[in-house]
Amino acid sequence: MGGGAEGVTAPVTLVLVGCGAIAQRGHLPALALVPEIRCVGLVDERKDVAESLAKRWGIPSVASDSQKILDQAEACLLAVPNHLHAQMAVDALSRGRAVLCEKPLGRTEEEVQVMIDATRRAGRPLVAAMILRQFPSLQQARAAFPWDALGRIQEIRAEYGVPLEWPLSSPHLFDRAQSGGGALMDLGVHLLDALIWVLSLDDAVVVEYRDDGQTGMEAESRATLTVTLPAGRGRAPCLVEVSRLRRLQNRIAVIGDRARLTVPLSSSAAPELWYDNQRAVLPYGPGAPRSSKECFAAQLRAFARVIRGPEAGAGADGVSQARVLKLIDACYRARQPLGFPWQHYEPWAEG
Repeated sequence: MGGGAEGVTAPVTLVLVGCGAIAQRGHLPALALVPEIRCVGLVDERKDVAESLAKRWGIPSVASDSQKILDQAEACLLAVPNHLHAQMAVDALSRGRAVLCEKPLGRTEEEVQVMIDATRRAGRPLVAAMILRQFPSLQQARAAFPWDALGRIQEIRAEYGVPLEWPLSSPHLFDRAQSGGGALMDLGVHLLDALIWVLSLDDAVVVEYRDDGQTGMEAESRATLTVTLPAGRGRAPCLVEVSRLRRLQNRIAVIGDRARLTVPLSSSAAPELWYDNQRAVLPYGPGAPRSSKECFAAQLRAFARVIRGPEAGAGADGVSQARVLKLIDACYRARQPLGFPWQHYEPWAEG
């Protein structure tokens, strides 16, 4: 929708579906910073929660079922449990609505492919809410990756660990059928997306995968991959570690035979290039540190540009997420026990 002779563009009208913690802590505060998007409705089966939030944020409509309110907007933001993503996204796309969906986009590659097919049929955007893509450190590294300074890549290490302290409104994260997996699905989807996106990887193959999910939901996982670097730079081993129990270094480290690049998974720290354990002059500006709220706002602005543009390549589209889910699927298929010290005990031989 154009805005007339002055070129003013009307804001995108949006319905937020799901009023849990990610909506309350992330999306709603960010929407207040983004004039490009106007939230016209909230949906939650707990209608009292939706009504309270609507009053607080000045949102005119509330419903307990998205079918009753979706026609009021041209886009929807899905902040619901993982098992609802695919069907809700397909429904919204079939009604001509653009979709921004919380991660993971689907629980499997097959679910994501169904969503990709729906967005192609509808001709409307489908974007995954991969918030790490809004971190200045990752954006800087992707825009000016110092391949020449690093030399031949010998090893990549990627790790993301945060103790699970999120205020859950339902137990779906601990139900594999609903969530699709444990730490690898919850945090690993962020890490693998960032790894593929920042390094522009051509491919990644699972060599070995181990986790502690003997009871069905892993809290710790470790994968060894072989990744294909872009522009004919060959292949390199990559160690990926994810934890819901421990705070890890939360970074991507790329080790070359000349230097090492460290990309922090942080919205306030810059990438660092090191030679012989000495910090070198960085090929990056310091970047503008972003608060969590500012990162969510940047994600919403990018979504608005895709709808109004469209802006090619903005946001994490379905194809990019199919790659990530394909890799996670391959990890789970190759699963072996991670192992604990007490599991290495060898009983006395009989006789």
